[in-house]
Amino acid sequence: MTDQTDLQIDFIGDDVIPHGTELAEKKRVLIVDDDEDFAASLAGLLDLEGYQAIVAHDPLSAQAALATHQPAVALVDVRLGVGNGVDLVRAFRQQSPDLVCLMVTAYASVETAVEALQAGAYDYLCKPFYSADLLATLERCFERTRLMEEKRLVAERLGQMQRIEAMAQLTGGIAHDFNNILAVLLGNLRWLQEHVQGAPQQAQMVDDALEAIKAGTELTARLLNFGRQEGGGTVLVSLHQALPDLMRVLRRTLDDKVSITLQLADDLHEVEVHPAQLETSLLNLAFNARDAMPDGGKLRFEACNFVVRPDDARVASGLLPGQYVVLSVIDTGHGMPVAVRRRALEPLFSTKPAGKGSGLGLPMVDGFVRQSGGRLGISSKLDEGTRINMYLPRAPQSRP
Repeated sequence: MTDQTDLQIDFIGDDVIPHGTELAEKKRVLIVDDDEDFAASLAGLLDLEGYQAIVAHDPLSAQAALATHQPAVALVDVRLGVGNGVDLVRAFRQQSPDLVCLMVTAYASVETAVEALQAGAYDYLCKPFYSADLLATLERCFERTRLMEEKRLVAERLGQMQRIEAMAQLTGGIAHDFNNILAVLLGNLRWLQEHVQGAPQQAQMVDDALEAIKAGTELTARLLNFGRQEGGGTVLVSLHQALPDLMRVLRRTLDDKVSITLQLADDLHEVEVHPAQLETSLLNLAFNARDAMPDGGKLRFEACNFVVRPDDARVASGLLPGQYVVLSVIDTGHGMPVAVRRRALEPLFSTKPAGKGSGLGLPMVDGFVRQSGGRLGISSKLDEGTRINMYLPRAPQSRP
Protein backbone atom coordinates (compact mmCIF):
# COMPACT_ATOMS: atom_id res chain seq x y z
CA MET A 1 0.00 0.00 0.00
CA THR A 2 1.15 3.53 -0.75
CA ASP A 3 0.66 6.28 1.81
CA GLN A 4 1.49 9.80 0.69
CA THR A 5 3.48 12.02 3.02
CA ASP A 6 3.47 15.18 0.91
CA LEU A 7 0.26 17.11 0.30
CA GLN A 8 -0.27 20.77 -0.57
CA ILE A 9 -0.29 22.76 2.67
CA ASP A 10 -3.75 23.99 3.53
CA PHE A 11 -5.38 26.09 6.22
CA ILE A 12 -6.62 23.80 8.99
CA GLY A 13 -9.51 25.23 11.01
CA ASP A 14 -7.50 25.72 14.21
CA ASP A 15 -4.36 27.12 12.58
CA VAL A 16 -2.89 29.98 14.60
CA ILE A 17 -0.93 31.23 11.62
CA PRO A 18 -2.60 30.14 8.35
CA HIS A 19 -0.40 28.08 6.07
CA GLY A 20 -1.71 29.48 2.80
CA THR A 21 -0.30 29.01 -0.64
CA GLU A 22 0.39 32.71 -1.19
CA LEU A 23 3.96 33.91 -1.33
CA ALA A 24 5.11 35.36 1.97
CA GLU A 25 5.16 39.14 2.02
CA LYS A 26 8.41 40.94 2.74
CA LYS A 27 8.69 42.33 6.25
CA ARG A 28 7.92 46.05 6.02
CA VAL A 29 9.99 48.57 7.97
CA LEU A 30 9.36 52.32 8.07
CA ILE A 31 12.52 54.46 8.39
CA VAL A 32 11.96 57.99 9.70
CA ASP A 33 15.14 60.10 9.61
CA ASP A 34 15.81 63.64 8.41
CA ASP A 35 19.31 62.61 7.25
CA GLU A 36 18.48 61.57 3.70
CA ASP A 37 21.85 59.88 3.07
CA PHE A 38 21.66 57.81 6.26
CA ALA A 39 18.05 56.85 5.56
CA ALA A 40 18.89 55.79 2.00
CA SER A 41 21.89 53.75 3.21
CA LEU A 42 19.80 52.03 5.89
CA ALA A 43 17.02 51.30 3.40
CA GLY A 44 19.56 49.75 1.00
CA LEU A 45 20.89 47.48 3.76
CA LEU A 46 17.42 46.33 4.73
CA ASP A 47 16.46 45.69 1.11
CA LEU A 48 19.52 43.46 0.73
CA GLU A 49 18.48 41.54 3.85
CA GLY A 50 15.03 40.82 2.46
CA TYR A 51 13.05 43.58 4.16
CA GLN A 52 10.84 46.12 2.44
CA ALA A 53 12.00 49.57 3.54
CA ILE A 54 9.77 52.65 3.37
CA VAL A 55 11.49 56.00 3.95
CA ALA A 56 10.10 59.26 5.37
CA HIS A 57 11.98 62.38 6.49
CA ASP A 58 9.41 64.24 8.58
CA PRO A 59 6.45 63.40 10.87
CA LEU A 60 3.74 64.32 8.37
CA SER A 61 5.06 62.08 5.56
CA ALA A 62 5.85 59.36 8.12
CA GLN A 63 2.24 59.22 9.32
CA ALA A 64 1.05 59.13 5.72
CA ALA A 65 3.46 56.26 4.97
CA LEU A 66 2.22 54.37 8.05
CA ALA A 67 -1.37 54.66 6.86
CA THR A 68 -0.51 53.64 3.28
CA HIS A 69 1.99 50.81 3.79
CA GLN A 70 1.07 49.55 7.29
CA PRO A 71 4.59 48.46 8.28
CA ALA A 72 5.09 46.22 11.30
CA VAL A 73 8.19 48.06 12.57
CA ALA A 74 9.28 51.72 12.53
CA LEU A 75 12.84 53.01 12.99
CA VAL A 76 12.48 56.57 14.26
CA ASP A 77 15.28 59.09 14.77
CA VAL A 78 14.94 60.97 18.05
CA ARG A 79 15.91 64.32 16.53
CA LEU A 80 14.12 65.20 13.34
CA GLY A 81 14.56 68.41 11.38
CA VAL A 82 10.88 69.14 11.86
CA GLY A 83 9.29 67.79 15.03
CA ASN A 84 10.44 65.35 17.67
CA GLY A 85 10.90 61.59 17.26
CA VAL A 86 9.47 60.80 20.70
CA ASP A 87 6.32 62.77 19.93
CA LEU A 88 6.07 60.96 16.61
CA VAL A 89 6.22 57.59 18.40
CA ARG A 90 3.31 58.69 20.59
CA ALA A 91 1.37 59.65 17.47
CA PHE A 92 2.31 56.33 15.82
CA ARG A 93 1.04 54.39 18.82
CA GLN A 94 -2.29 56.18 18.65
CA GLN A 95 -2.52 55.64 14.91
CA SER A 96 -1.42 51.97 15.00
CA PRO A 97 -1.24 50.42 18.51
CA ASP A 98 0.42 47.22 17.25
CA LEU A 99 3.30 49.05 15.53
CA VAL A 100 6.69 48.17 17.06
CA CYS A 101 8.84 51.33 17.29
CA LEU A 102 12.63 51.46 17.56
CA MET A 103 14.28 54.76 18.54
CA VAL A 104 17.54 55.60 16.75
CA THR A 105 19.84 58.47 17.74
CA ALA A 106 23.44 59.64 17.89
CA TYR A 107 22.73 61.61 21.07
CA ALA A 108 21.94 58.97 23.65
CA SER A 109 21.03 59.80 27.22
CA VAL A 110 19.22 58.04 30.03
CA GLU A 111 16.52 60.71 30.07
CA THR A 112 15.89 60.37 26.34
CA ALA A 113 15.77 56.58 26.56
CA VAL A 114 13.29 56.65 29.44
CA GLU A 115 11.12 59.20 27.64
CA ALA A 116 11.14 57.10 24.46
CA LEU A 117 10.16 53.93 26.31
CA GLN A 118 7.40 55.79 28.14
CA ALA A 119 6.12 57.03 24.78
CA GLY A 120 5.75 53.40 23.65
CA ALA A 121 9.08 52.60 21.97
CA TYR A 122 10.04 48.93 22.13
CA ASP A 123 13.83 49.37 22.04
CA TYR A 124 16.63 51.90 21.55
CA LEU A 125 19.59 51.89 19.13
CA CYS A 126 22.55 54.30 19.29
CA LYS A 127 24.39 55.50 16.18
CA PRO A 128 26.72 54.21 14.98
CA PHE A 129 25.56 50.62 15.28
CA TYR A 130 26.70 47.39 13.69
CA SER A 131 24.41 46.01 11.01
CA ALA A 132 24.33 42.67 12.85
CA ASP A 133 22.97 44.40 15.97
CA LEU A 134 20.31 46.17 13.91
CA LEU A 135 19.23 42.98 12.15
CA ALA A 136 19.10 41.03 15.41
CA THR A 137 16.96 43.77 16.98
CA LEU A 138 14.64 43.80 13.97
CA GLU A 139 14.20 40.03 14.21
CA ARG A 140 13.18 40.44 17.85
CA CYS A 141 10.70 43.09 16.76
CA PHE A 142 9.15 40.85 14.13
CA GLU A 143 9.07 37.94 16.54
CA ARG A 144 7.15 40.18 18.92
CA THR A 145 4.78 41.08 16.09
CA ARG A 146 4.27 37.41 15.27
CA LEU A 147 3.51 36.57 18.90
CA MET A 148 1.05 39.46 19.15
CA GLU A 149 -0.73 38.26 15.99
CA GLU A 150 -0.74 34.71 17.32
CA LYS A 151 -2.27 35.89 20.60
CA ARG A 152 -4.91 37.87 18.71
CA LEU A 153 -5.83 34.91 16.52
CA VAL A 154 -5.98 32.54 19.50
CA ALA A 155 -8.34 34.95 21.27
CA GLU A 156 -10.40 35.19 18.08
CA ARG A 157 -10.54 31.40 17.77
CA LEU A 158 -11.59 31.11 21.44
CA GLY A 159 -14.40 33.57 20.81
CA GLN A 160 -15.46 31.58 17.75
CA MET A 161 -15.47 28.32 19.70
CA GLN A 162 -17.56 29.89 22.46
CA ARG A 163 -20.05 31.11 19.87
CA ILE A 164 -20.09 27.65 18.26
CA GLU A 165 -20.77 26.04 21.65
CA ALA A 166 -23.61 28.45 22.39
CA MET A 167 -25.02 27.94 18.89
CA ALA A 168 -24.74 24.17 19.28
CA GLN A 169 -26.67 24.20 22.56
CA LEU A 170 -29.38 26.43 21.09
CA THR A 171 -29.58 24.38 17.90
CA GLY A 172 -29.76 21.09 19.77
CA GLY A 173 -32.57 22.34 22.00
CA ILE A 174 -34.63 23.67 19.08
CA ALA A 175 -34.07 20.49 17.07
CA HIS A 176 -35.14 18.31 20.02
CA ASP A 177 -38.40 20.27 20.46
CA PHE A 178 -39.01 20.25 16.71
CA ASN A 179 -38.54 16.48 16.68
CA ASN A 180 -41.29 16.12 19.26
CA ILE A 181 -43.64 18.21 17.09
CA LEU A 182 -42.78 16.09 14.04
CA ALA A 183 -43.49 12.91 16.01
CA VAL A 184 -47.03 14.10 16.74
CA LEU A 185 -47.59 15.06 13.10
CA LEU A 186 -46.18 11.75 11.91
CA GLY A 187 -48.53 9.76 14.15
CA ASN A 188 -51.59 11.66 12.96
CA LEU A 189 -50.61 11.46 9.29
CA ARG A 190 -50.11 7.70 9.49
CA TRP A 191 -53.57 7.38 11.02
CA LEU A 192 -54.96 9.49 8.17
CA GLN A 193 -53.06 7.39 5.63
CA GLU A 194 -54.92 4.28 6.80
CA HIS A 195 -58.31 6.00 6.47
CA VAL A 196 -57.98 7.60 3.00
CA GLN A 197 -56.97 4.54 1.01
CA GLY A 198 -60.18 4.79 -1.02
CA ALA A 199 -59.66 8.46 -1.92
CA PRO A 200 -56.63 8.73 -4.26
CA GLN A 201 -56.45 12.52 -4.20
CA GLN A 202 -56.49 12.73 -0.40
CA ALA A 203 -54.09 9.77 -0.15
CA GLN A 204 -51.61 11.59 -2.40
CA MET A 205 -51.84 14.70 -0.22
CA VAL A 206 -51.12 12.62 2.89
CA ASP A 207 -48.17 10.94 1.14
CA ASP A 208 -46.77 14.36 0.25
CA ALA A 209 -47.13 15.48 3.86
CA LEU A 210 -45.34 12.32 5.04
CA GLU A 211 -42.48 13.08 2.63
CA ALA A 212 -42.26 16.57 4.12
CA ILE A 213 -42.14 15.03 7.63
CA LYS A 214 -39.30 12.78 6.46
CA ALA A 215 -37.36 15.79 5.15
CA GLY A 216 -37.96 17.62 8.43
CA THR A 217 -36.71 14.61 10.39
CA GLU A 218 -33.52 14.52 8.34
CA LEU A 219 -33.03 18.25 8.96
CA THR A 220 -33.40 17.86 12.73
CA ALA A 221 -30.93 14.96 12.62
CA ARG A 222 -28.39 17.30 11.02
CA LEU A 223 -29.11 20.00 13.57
CA LEU A 224 -28.79 17.56 16.46
CA ASN A 225 -25.46 16.43 15.05
CA PHE A 226 -24.32 20.06 14.88
CA GLY A 227 -25.44 20.42 18.50
CA ARG A 228 -23.25 17.42 19.42
CA GLN A 229 -26.27 15.66 20.92
CA GLU A 230 -26.26 12.72 18.56
CA GLY A 231 -23.33 10.33 18.48
CA GLY A 232 -22.49 6.78 17.62
CA GLY A 233 -23.75 5.00 14.53
CA THR A 234 -20.28 4.82 12.98
CA VAL A 235 -19.43 1.94 10.70
CA LEU A 236 -16.53 0.89 8.52
CA VAL A 237 -16.91 2.61 5.17
CA SER A 238 -15.10 1.84 1.94
CA LEU A 239 -15.05 4.98 -0.19
CA HIS A 240 -14.71 2.79 -3.29
CA GLN A 241 -18.19 1.44 -2.51
CA ALA A 242 -19.82 4.57 -1.05
CA LEU A 243 -18.81 7.34 -3.44
CA PRO A 244 -19.79 6.11 -6.94
CA ASP A 245 -23.50 6.05 -6.01
CA LEU A 246 -23.24 9.56 -4.59
CA MET A 247 -21.61 10.75 -7.82
CA ARG A 248 -24.62 9.49 -9.77
CA VAL A 249 -26.94 11.44 -7.46
CA LEU A 250 -24.87 14.59 -7.86
CA ARG A 251 -24.79 14.30 -11.66
CA ARG A 252 -28.59 14.24 -11.64
CA THR A 253 -28.84 17.07 -9.11
CA LEU A 254 -26.23 19.63 -10.18
CA ASP A 255 -26.34 21.84 -13.23
CA ASP A 256 -25.24 20.22 -16.49
CA LYS A 257 -22.59 22.96 -16.75
CA VAL A 258 -20.75 21.37 -13.80
CA SER A 259 -18.71 18.31 -14.77
CA ILE A 260 -18.05 15.80 -11.97
CA THR A 261 -15.13 13.39 -11.76
CA LEU A 262 -14.08 10.88 -9.10
CA GLN A 263 -10.51 9.73 -8.56
CA LEU A 264 -9.77 7.24 -5.76
CA ALA A 265 -6.45 5.60 -4.91
CA ASP A 266 -6.52 1.86 -5.63
CA ASP A 267 -5.35 0.84 -2.14
CA LEU A 268 -7.56 3.25 -0.20
CA HIS A 269 -7.93 2.48 3.51
CA GLU A 270 -11.34 2.18 5.13
CA VAL A 271 -12.62 4.91 7.48
CA GLU A 272 -14.96 4.65 10.45
CA VAL A 273 -17.66 7.32 10.09
CA HIS A 274 -21.39 7.92 10.20
CA PRO A 275 -22.42 7.15 6.56
CA ALA A 276 -25.36 9.59 6.45
CA GLN A 277 -23.21 12.41 7.84
CA LEU A 278 -20.48 11.66 5.30
CA GLU A 279 -23.02 11.85 2.47
CA THR A 280 -24.56 15.05 3.84
CA SER A 281 -21.12 16.64 4.21
CA LEU A 282 -20.17 15.84 0.63
CA LEU A 283 -23.51 17.17 -0.62
CA ASN A 284 -22.92 20.40 1.30
CA LEU A 285 -19.46 20.79 -0.24
CA ALA A 286 -20.77 19.99 -3.70
CA PHE A 287 -23.54 22.61 -3.45
CA ASN A 288 -21.04 25.20 -2.19
CA ALA A 289 -18.80 24.39 -5.13
CA ARG A 290 -21.72 24.72 -7.57
CA ASP A 291 -22.55 28.16 -6.13
CA ALA A 292 -18.91 29.19 -6.59
CA MET A 293 -19.16 28.27 -10.31
CA PRO A 294 -22.26 30.16 -11.55
CA ASP A 295 -21.06 29.84 -15.15
CA GLY A 296 -20.16 26.18 -14.80
CA GLY A 297 -16.86 24.45 -14.17
CA LYS A 298 -15.23 21.27 -12.95
CA LEU A 299 -15.92 19.53 -9.64
CA ARG A 300 -13.46 16.82 -8.69
CA PHE A 301 -13.60 14.34 -5.82
CA GLU A 302 -10.32 12.68 -4.83
CA ALA A 303 -9.20 10.39 -2.02
CA CYS A 304 -5.78 9.05 -1.10
CA ASN A 305 -3.98 7.56 1.87
CA PHE A 306 -1.88 10.06 3.78
CA VAL A 307 0.57 9.92 6.68
CA VAL A 308 0.88 12.95 8.93
CA ARG A 309 4.40 13.06 10.32
CA PRO A 310 5.26 14.71 13.66
CA ASP A 311 7.05 17.55 11.85
CA ASP A 312 4.09 18.27 9.54
CA ALA A 313 2.86 21.87 9.80
CA ARG A 314 -0.71 20.60 10.24
CA VAL A 315 0.17 19.07 13.62
CA ALA A 316 0.32 22.57 15.15
CA SER A 317 -3.39 22.97 14.42
CA GLY A 318 -4.49 19.80 16.19
CA LEU A 319 -4.16 17.17 13.45
CA LEU A 320 -2.46 14.30 15.27
CA PRO A 321 0.38 12.39 13.59
CA GLY A 322 -0.80 9.14 12.09
CA GLN A 323 -2.49 7.50 9.11
CA TYR A 324 -5.40 9.20 7.36
CA VAL A 325 -7.56 9.06 4.30
CA VAL A 326 -7.73 12.53 2.72
CA LEU A 327 -11.04 13.02 0.93
CA SER A 328 -10.87 16.17 -1.21
CA VAL A 329 -13.54 18.21 -2.97
CA ILE A 330 -11.98 20.51 -5.59
CA ASP A 331 -13.71 23.12 -7.71
CA THR A 332 -12.65 25.63 -10.37
CA GLY A 333 -14.77 28.45 -8.95
CA HIS A 334 -13.98 32.02 -7.94
CA GLY A 335 -12.03 30.98 -4.82
CA MET A 336 -11.86 32.65 -1.41
CA PRO A 337 -9.93 35.73 -0.30
CA VAL A 338 -7.75 35.16 2.78
CA ALA A 339 -10.18 37.07 5.02
CA VAL A 340 -13.09 34.87 3.91
CA ARG A 341 -11.07 31.67 4.22
CA ARG A 342 -10.19 32.50 7.82
CA ARG A 343 -13.88 32.88 8.70
CA ALA A 344 -15.22 30.06 6.54
CA LEU A 345 -15.85 27.73 9.50
CA GLU A 346 -17.66 30.32 11.62
CA PRO A 347 -21.32 29.39 12.18
CA LEU A 348 -23.72 31.70 10.31
CA PHE A 349 -20.89 33.37 8.36
CA SER A 350 -21.83 33.48 4.68
CA THR A 351 -20.86 35.53 1.64
CA LYS A 352 -24.09 34.60 -0.13
CA PRO A 353 -27.00 37.06 -0.42
CA ALA A 354 -29.67 37.02 2.26
CA GLY A 355 -31.90 33.98 1.87
CA LYS A 356 -29.36 32.13 -0.28
CA GLY A 357 -27.20 30.59 2.44
CA SER A 358 -27.40 29.82 6.17
CA GLY A 359 -23.69 29.83 6.94
CA LEU A 360 -24.02 26.38 8.57
CA GLY A 361 -22.79 24.18 5.68
CA LEU A 362 -19.04 24.25 6.30
CA PRO A 363 -19.36 24.33 10.13
CA MET A 364 -21.50 21.18 9.93
CA VAL A 365 -18.91 19.50 7.72
CA ASP A 366 -16.20 20.59 10.16
CA GLY A 367 -18.23 19.15 13.05
CA PHE A 368 -18.61 15.81 11.26
CA VAL A 369 -14.89 15.56 10.52
CA ARG A 370 -13.95 16.46 14.10
CA GLN A 371 -16.39 13.87 15.49
CA SER A 372 -14.65 11.35 13.24
CA GLY A 373 -11.29 12.26 14.81
CA GLY A 374 -9.96 14.34 11.93
CA ARG A 375 -9.70 17.93 10.78
CA LEU A 376 -10.91 19.99 7.82
CA GLY A 377 -8.40 21.79 5.59
CA ILE A 378 -9.06 24.63 3.15
CA SER A 379 -6.81 25.69 0.28
CA SER A 380 -8.07 28.45 -2.02
CA LYS A 381 -6.92 31.16 -4.39
CA LEU A 382 -8.96 33.91 -5.97
CA ASP A 383 -10.08 32.95 -9.50
CA GLU A 384 -8.31 29.58 -9.18
CA GLY A 385 -10.83 27.57 -7.20
CA THR A 386 -11.04 25.93 -3.79
CA ARG A 387 -9.90 22.63 -2.37
CA ILE A 388 -11.52 21.23 0.79
CA ASN A 389 -9.58 18.38 2.41
CA MET A 390 -11.31 16.08 4.90
CA TYR A 391 -8.61 14.35 6.98
CA LEU A 392 -10.36 11.16 8.19
CA PRO A 393 -8.37 8.76 10.39
CA ARG A 394 -7.73 5.32 9.01
CA ALA A 395 -10.11 2.86 10.67
CA PRO A 396 -8.26 0.78 13.31
CA GLN A 397 -10.10 -2.38 12.19
CA SER A 398 -8.67 -1.99 8.68
CA ARG A 399 -5.07 -2.19 9.84
CA PRO A 400 -3.24 -5.45 9.20
